[in-house]
Amino acid sequence: MRKMLKFRWVLLALWAVATILFTINQPNLKQILNQKGQASISEDSPSKLASEMINKMGTSKGDTAIFVFNDPNKISDDGMKDIEKGLDKLRDKKTDLKINNIIDPFGTPEAKDQMISKDGTTLITQVTYERGTRDSETIVNSFKDALKDVKTTHYITGELAINNDYLEATNKGVDKSAFITVGFILVVLMLMFRSVVTPFVSLLAVGVSYLCSMGIIGILINAFNFPITSLTQMFIILVLFGIGTDYNILLFNRFKEELGHGLSIDEAVVVTYKTAGKTVIFSGLTVFMAFASLTFVSFPIYRSANAVAIGIAVLLIELVTLTPVIMKLLAKKLFWPSHNVAGHKENKLWEKVTSASVKHPLISILVVAAIIAPVIAFNSTKLSFDSLKDLSADTPSVKGFNLVADKLGRGKAMPTTVVIENKDAMDNK
Repeated sequence: MRKMLKFRWVLLALWAVATILFTINQPNLKQILNQKGQASISEDSPSKLASEMINKMGTSKGDTAIFVFNDPNKISDDGMKDIEKGLDKLRDKKTDLKINNIIDPFGTPEAKDQMISKDGTTLITQVTYERGTRDSETIVNSFKDALKDVKTTHYITGELAINNDYLEATNKGVDKSAFITVGFILVVLMLMFRSVVTPFVSLLAVGVSYLCSMGIIGILINAFNFPITSLTQMFIILVLFGIGTDYNILLFNRFKEELGHGLSIDEAVVVTYKTAGKTVIFSGLTVFMAFASLTFVSFPIYRSANAVAIGIAVLLIELVTLTPVIMKLLAKKLFWPSHNVAGHKENKLWEKVTSASVKHPLISILVVAAIIAPVIAFNSTKLSFDSLKDLSADTPSVKGFNLVADKLGRGKAMPTTVVIENKDAMDNK
């Protein structure tokens, strides 16, 4: 630790350079998810195997999007003409939009009964297209732009549109989670340390770990097809800022106590890491191993959470290299404007509670069980893997899907393909 303090300016410069480089060269995760899609199911799952069979047969003609046109009062004749005109413009752009086929009740009259609801309020059009190297956002926006002159209310739904809206909602959730997390940490640390410096220093230290982690993860995704989902970034933010702040509280508190005991700055840092530092390292390694173990899970969505292990590894390196340097450079200024560097006083309430728990462990267990039991007994939450339920009912693709499901049946919105494979030829069977 003394060597760390001796080479503090070198360490500070290295972290500054690393943060800048990883931030500048960090790939756009949203764009990667749009292009490659997120890790979803294992390679040996039935739907994945069926998809491979279809590709092997060469019968796949691209992806499908459903355009939904709706008027709650019934689509008028003028409305029908408006929709037909819009679809004609779409046909004119077939080459640019890489559209293979458009099936609608105007160009395919025999499909009219299948594409217009009985009450006349809803009309659907099936568009088959080649995705190519385009990301989902580009495709959806290009379709929206092609139909921008259609006055009748319309939506784009189907697997791609739903996934695109899901990704957009997740990105907004990440931003909101980051804002709430940072705000909560600032308030808690200000109240705890009675300082305006400590909270920002803690956030800066963890923020550096986060930026470097995301840069490394982005490189791994591009170079080695590292598994990723739309929730990866949120996991990293919540875990890193959560445990990072917790570890900083332990270290800063101990550092403050040692300064209060009259130790020099260097001695206070050394003693801090000999005591609280060991707790932090062992705790961090435990969390690291837990997330790293997800690497061996077969389900890709769970396996993608191993990215958090990379974040924790970077955080631990930061805690033993950058944080002590910050302590050395700021010293008592770390707790400004508070001039009291004495350690925190023992809390009599918690002392009594912990003493009672140690003396009467069985009673403590029963009390905890009594608190938890009602929560478990009356929990009515049902597990669901339906991504539509994760999105707001006001989301455009969900609105379109629900309209088709209500008016024409769920199969029209997202049809199911059944693939049958047999060892012998089935020509005459």
